[in-house]
Amino acid sequence: MKVIWHGTASVEMISSKGDRILFDPFVPLKGSDVPVKIEDFDGFDEILVTHGHFDHIISLPEIVRRNPGVRIRCTETPYKTLLKKGVPKENLILIRHGDTIRIGSFTIRAIHGKHAVLPKASVSRVSYILRSPAIGNVLFFLRQHHICKENGETVFYEVECDGKRACVMGSLNLREDTEYPTEADLLILPYNGWEDNFPPAVRTVERLKPKRILLDHYDDTFPPFTMPLDLSPILEKYKGTVSAMELGKTEEI
Repeated sequence: MKVIWHGTASVEMISSKGDRILFDPFVPLKGSDVPVKIEDFDGFDEILVTHGHFDHIISLPEIVRRNPGVRIRCTETPYKTLLKKGVPKENLILIRHGDTIRIGSFTIRAIHGKHAVLPKASVSRVSYILRSPAIGNVLFFLRQHHICKENGETVFYEVECDGKRACVMGSLNLREDTEYPTEADLLILPYNGWEDNFPPAVRTVERLKPKRILLDHYDDTFPPFTMPLDLSPILEKYKGTVSAMELGKTEEI
């Protein structure tokens, strides 16, 4: 099984038989230096959504217009949001926590995840936003953040293929009342969403005990609300086990 990162939480998986699935495709907002374009998401038949926030679903209507046969699998809240945004019902497949999904060579379990606790506004954060050259994105961001809800529906996906297990998290948090798979061959860990991402990342890694970790969602794709992140604490603590994903690079599990 191969894994390719397309920025933010957008992760592609490819089986040895050539089957492909894609998680959370998103085209960065104006002002980002992350070179991901809408055409990078052409040609996929299957897209899975981890949750309904705008940076996980906002690009889907245009992807569907360009790829009218694509199937998007998501929970109820993003399902309803995408319908309102003009995605045809025939392109949407409703999933629920606990579902097992089979797509070609992939067997995928949808487990109830949990979203990160987003940081509150602070003087330094507001100052950073106001000084950013991407200040023009603020109204768009606030509107889409209001429209695109998560509603406690974040999905943690366990993917089995080619004798390997990979876990895909859409947000950096876990529920206390849920049993998650441990010792997976790969954990894709979104290093974002908290005031300080290091403590929740450590809690997650210690609970799941994966053999290998790839970080995603750490890039600056919707400025001015994203900003450069210091990955060194997590890279140093789990040296040899964790690495940051590189845009477009193929990783083999």
